[in-house]
Order: sequence, then structure tokens, then C-alpha cells
Amino acid sequence: MLKFIDKHLEEILLVFLLSLMSLLIGVQVFMRYVMQDSLSWSDELARYSFIWATYIGVSCGVKRNAHICVDAFTSKLPEKIQHYAIILSHLLFILFAVMVMKEGYALTLKVFSFGQQSSAMGLPMGYVYLAPTVGFGLVIIRLLQRIYLEILTIRKPGY
Repeated sequence: MLKFIDKHLEEILLVFLLSLMSLLIGVQVFMRYVMQDSLSWSDELARYSFIWATYIGVSCGVKRNAHICVDAFTSKLPEKIQHYAIILSHLLFILFAVMVMKEGYALTLKVFSFGQQSSAMGLPMGYVYLAPTVGFGLVIIRLLQRIYLEILTIRKPGY
């Protein structure tokens, strides 16, 4: 079960969020143009689903190693040194992710303390502001997994 969650967590969350967003927008279009009425809350929930999907998508990109990178410099290095350069880049990304999490969490606490709520649904806005903290927390986990795999590659006998 844990392997399944490790392998598919981001995909499950993304499928749910993007499906919800598509459904809500479709319903809103139907309500607005066919029923001549609109829902006050569907745009808001679709927007918040998009925000969460964006931050979860960052983690998915890290897990799949699908982010844009420039390897013009590292590709000229010897293969063993390339792995160390990759580890260094992952460590720098972790440092960035920790800073985003720290500031995101501080902002989330502030928003919760203000008691700010969304206009249409009355949802506490702290839940929306929590997305970067959760997303970059997942990024850190995925980066640590990638570092572990790089270390295993370096330690492989005959490497």
C-alpha cells in the first residue's frame, strides 16, 4: 500500500483536482448559457483547485524528473562528477523548497489568525494559502528520494 501511495500520490491528487476543476467549469458554462443563471461558488472552487494542482504538479514534475534543466555544463563533466552535480542541484532545490515552506507556513498562520474567508463559499483562506507548503513539502520528499537514487548509482559496484 505504501509503495502504491509513493508511486501514485501526486497523480491521484492531480486527477482529482483537475477533474473537479473541469467538472465545475463545465457545470458553470451549462448554468450560465443554458439555464441563464450562474453558480456563485463554482468559479472560486475551480480557481482554488487550480492553485492546489499547480503546487502538487511541481512535486509530480520532480518525481518524474520532468522539470526543465540546462545541462550544457554538467554534460561535459565526467559521468561520476555529473552525479555529484545532480546531488548538489537537488540540495540547492531543497534549500529553496524549505524557504518556500517556511514563508508559506508563516503566511498561512497569519491568514488563519485573521479569520479571512473566501467570498462565495466562506472557506477559510488559510486552506488555499497552505498549498505551497504542502506542495513543496512533497517536493522535498521527492528530492530526497532522487538523491538516494543518485547515491545508490554512485555506490554501485563497478561504477
